[in-house]
Amino acid sequence: MNISTLPIYDRVTRSNVDALLRGEALAIWIKGLIPADHCEHVYERVRATPMKPLPIHYTREDGTADYHPHANVSRPGVDVQLDEYFDRLTAGSDEARPELRRAAIESIMDDYLASVDPSNQVNTGLCAPYRRPCDALFDHLNEVCGIELAEFNGRKMKFGTLLLNGRSERYDDPAACPIHVDTVPAVLFPSIQAQLGAIVYCRVPNIGGELRVYDHPLIPRDAPIPPEVDHSCPYRALKPSAGDAILINSRRPHAVIPGRDDDRLANIMFIGSSGTYPLQIWT
Repeated sequence: MNISTLPIYDRVTRSNVDALLRGEALAIWIKGLIPADHCEHVYERVRATPMKPLPIHYTREDGTADYHPHANVSRPGVDVQLDEYFDRLTAGSDEARPELRRAAIESIMDDYLASVDPSNQVNTGLCAPYRRPCDALFDHLNEVCGIELAEFNGRKMKFGTLLLNGRSERYDDPAACPIHVDTVPAVLFPSIQAQLGAIVYCRVPNIGGELRVYDHPLIPRDAPIPPEVDHSCPYRALKPSAGDAILINSRRPHAVIPGRDDDRLANIMFIGSSGTYPLQIWT
């Protein structure tokens, strides 16, 4: 399917979400979800907060996991994302050694779940007295589609990490904007059949800052991106404004372009579908 023909919907409906989950739409783009003054307030608070560099997870051709440094990307110091632990799912903890795989999963989720309350407190505090941008998107999705916070063994996960992409002179350098997909491993959540990425933008540079979605079919779960998918491939660029929210199918290759003249601040989360509603949300 040529992505040049895929629609971009301007509102959330179940049919639009279903089309996006199937890969039959490019994006859902909600303009003006968050007031401009709320976005500016969150940005100023984040800029005044100690931040920690963000490692970016990727999957090698042999199926093992690792990280590479991203160009000038950070988030509040206590905050973590689930994929920061995926390197523990190594080739040595596969189905031939189920006890190692179970131990890796337990280790991943124990550390992740221990971060939930501190992360929520920090992100809520950075947005106060306003609500978090991700909460506004949650309410919007819940009203139309039905959505709930994902759980693991009866324990609530979290959603809505604040990611700051600092300005960079390398904004047009392919090494500064790696092409990737976002997908939770099947071994952790086998019921999740399709996954979306959701971004609420609080700051967008004038030069750079767009989201590029590449002309390639959805990548199967737990599979690496084929080597032929690179920055020479056709793409569509989505350039939001502060306060906008964009949902894409996170299994389609995409990249975030750093800003040259300003920072990019976004509240990110993932949405999973098991084939029925309500949807599940986490970060």
